[in-house]
Amino acid sequence: MTIPDIRLVPALPEHVDVWLAMREEPVSRRMMPLEPATRESLLKRILESTSDLSDPKATSFRWMVELEGRIIGTVAARELSRFHGRVEIGYMLSTAYHGRGIGTRAVTQVLERLFEWPFLHRVWLTTAADNLASQGLARKLGFTLEGVMREHYLIEGQRKDQQVWGLLRSQWEARARLSARVADAP
Repeated sequence: MTIPDIRLVPALPEHVDVWLAMREEPVSRRMMPLEPATRESLLKRILESTSDLSDPKATSFRWMVELEGRIIGTVAARELSRFHGRVEIGYMLSTAYHGRGIGTRAVTQVLERLFEWPFLHRVWLTTAADNLASQGLARKLGFTLEGVMREHYLIEGQRKDQQVWGLLRSQWEARARLSARVADAP
């Protein structure tokens, strides 16, 4: 399967309606612990984040996933601690683009950017225990399942377990070295 070319573009106020629509899709509501949000609250989140990783005061970053000129998803890095060298990532794609490798490609691009920070030691993400697609993405990118927080959140009125996945710099670098060796092989 060919993975389409995607671009990560800075999240801008004009993207808020697309993001709001993605959050309202049935799969998003069924698989993600999304607290209720309004257009104004999402706009505030966009305005409080940046895509500029060189901003020394920023702790929240957001990009939109663009395919053929259309915004189809979002990827964020949040709760950055420069002191501890860690950041959490999250991602969402419009349902029409699931299962095509686009999410994996978008998250890979974010990880490549984040690991350019010399202080970054660890990236983590969470998934619902029944979100097999998101768990597959985490595994493909080298994340390790670190634990389960039982009945940690509500999705559509039901208590759900949340999985915590972590990726250490050493794991990311080992993966990059392996990919380079495979690419160099005759």
